[in-house]
Amino acid sequence: MPAPSSATYSAAAKIAAHTAFLALIDAGSGAGKIRIRDSSDTLLVSIPLDDPGGTVNGTTGQLTFDVPAAVNVTTSGTAAYGEITDDANTVHLSLPCQQGTAAASGYLVLNSLTLVSGSPVQVLSATIG
Repeated sequence: MPAPSSATYSAAAKIAAHTAFLALIDAGSGAGKIRIRDSSDTLLVSIPLDDPGGTVNGTTGQLTFDVPAAVNVTTSGTAAYGEITDDANTVHLSLPCQQGTAAASGYLVLNSLTLVSGSPVQVLSATIG
């Protein structure tokens, strides 16, 4: 086996870590959230997760968050990053946003980065691992 160019975790380690992380997001009495912000940290939209907030693949350990079809934006701006929070808005993970149609691990994939107040935005993928 060649030397890895970055950290490499076993599937068992990913499954355990992502299962514990998901439990942290789901621990409160309400659902966790994805909060999308612009580059100046202005909150553009808060999107509730399902409860439980996602699923961990039992083979690969990949965590995929479950999000609603679309939510209306509250403040106009350009999406830069998103925060995964618990129901008390404690940030447990920040991920960069990108526009696209396919899942990209480590990114929040949105239908558009240009968000307009009152218009819907859809998180197409929220996946880690």
